[in-house]
Amino acid sequence: MRKFIWPVVLVLVTVLLIGGGILLSRQQEGGLKPGTLISESGSVALVGRTTEVRVPWGSLQVTVTEPLDETEDGEKVGPGKSLIGVQVSLRGPEDLLMTDRVPNGYLLDPTFTLVADDEEYLLEGLAGWINDEEISPVSRRQYVALKGVPEKLSLKVGYEGVEQVVDGLTGRLVRGKAQPLYDLGFPGGAQPCGEPLWSPGAGDVGKAVTTCLITSAATRPYAAGLGWAPEGSRWMLVNVLPGTPPEFKGPEGTYTVVDSTTTYLLDLQAPQKTFDFNDALPPGAIAAENDSQVAVFEVAEDRPTGQFEVRTELVGETEVTIGKGKKKRTKTETFEALVALGAFL
Repeated sequence: MRKFIWPVVLVLVTVLLIGGGILLSRQQEGGLKPGTLISESGSVALVGRTTEVRVPWGSLQVTVTEPLDETEDGEKVGPGKSLIGVQVSLRGPEDLLMTDRVPNGYLLDPTFTLVADDEEYLLEGLAGWINDEEISPVSRRQYVALKGVPEKLSLKVGYEGVEQVVDGLTGRLVRGKAQPLYDLGFPGGAQPCGEPLWSPGAGDVGKAVTTCLITSAATRPYAAGLGWAPEGSRWMLVNVLPGTPPEFKGPEGTYTVVDSTTTYLLDLQAPQKTFDFNDALPPGAIAAENDSQVAVFEVAEDRPTGQFEVRTELVGETEVTIGKGKKKRTKTETFEALVALGAFL
């Protein structure tokens, strides 16, 4: 009887070992494949390290979790793996920035790339912030399935070629070339230009006094349509009403302006771009009644206050009488003049 029992026991033990091995193998093979991306609702806050990250159009709250076994909605990653969750939220409407732009310049979506032990994962589920030039306030969340627990973890936030890096283990932010976004000052308020300086033989007439008003001036590291300013430089955007007079005084009396051309100089340098303010408004925006002009200059990041000049070339016409008696007649006389105004910016 004992000789019969031992073979049976050996068979049972072998079956149990094989079965256990198969079960363990299945458990190891189960769960999510490393690199799998899982998007979930970001309607509630995610527990993790939170960092403020600024992009040209506003401030974002970025949260990176510790390694997890499952998502907020209960999807498990499986043995031998971990999940890292990332959630991005708009901090609030008060943190939206008025992005300076040129015509055909558009707001862009930032990119989010998780880097775990030198492996990169583009989190496409965190995109979609910009819709027809409007910024969506909806929070976004995405998880990445990883093999094991990462020793190094970071999140790269990119905007038109400039990246900021969030340390996933400490929450520390390396701002890099985006640092100027955190140092933005308020635009300069409205100020009138100084007294006009006319070319010889020309001047103001009656109530048609030449006026010039700088409505705002702002220094920015980024402008939509121009991109980031070169290293060590900033974009300076000057919004100005040049105040071209309808008429001016000349050798033959009063001349009616029939043509004019206005140019701008800042520290004796010409602008990178000049355009009508209304031409750069996003779709649906209400056009300004007084369509001012915007001059964009590239300036040094540590530029001191300097001279801004408005130069307007005028072509005027007036009717003069020539001849005497029956030969008396009128003809149109043309006169060209230049008027210059300035302000300190």
